[in-house]
Amino acid sequence: MNLPTATRIPTELVPSILGRNIVITLALIGLVFLVACGSSGQVARDFEVVQFNGGTFRLSEEVKTQAVVLNFWYPSCPPCREEMPAFEAAWQELKDEPVRFLGLYVPQGIDTEEDARDFIEEFGLTFNFATDRLARIAEAYELQYFPKTYFINKDGEVVASHISTLKTEEIITQVRALLGDTTS
Repeated sequence: MNLPTATRIPTELVPSILGRNIVITLALIGLVFLVACGSSGQVARDFEVVQFNGGTFRLSEEVKTQAVVLNFWYPSCPPCREEMPAFEAAWQELKDEPVRFLGLYVPQGIDTEEDARDFIEEFGLTFNFATDRLARIAEAYELQYFPKTYFINKDGEVVASHISTLKTEEIITQVRALLGDTTS
């Protein structure tokens, strides 16, 4: 019986083989991360809302020049309350970058728009907010759970979505990936 003999890899090739394997492994980890986070590569559904500050937000216009972080929430949602300080901290870190945060209040149960405004004031939130008055945007995005956050790139594609309470570093890392900054 002839057994196969082992082939010796020249030592000068080991670093390049290991380097290639590391790159492949990192690429696979990135792919798994995107799939796990709800990456779709689908074009985000366009919408227009009047923000609490009186300005108009139209998604298709915003993504021409910046990425968008779209967070669906409501005031009496415990995980929404828990994650809002993380969104504010991430916004403070990223507000000079080409990214726009929009908190989209979706009326639920007894919560009113005034409750939403009080919530924003209570938490000292400084990014933009608006109301999805008839939950039509939530319906278009097939929203089933709160909080839900969509990360939309400058091509208007949903790159990732999260149904969970996000931490500051998770938000910052995802936004920097949207912007093509891989140094974080």
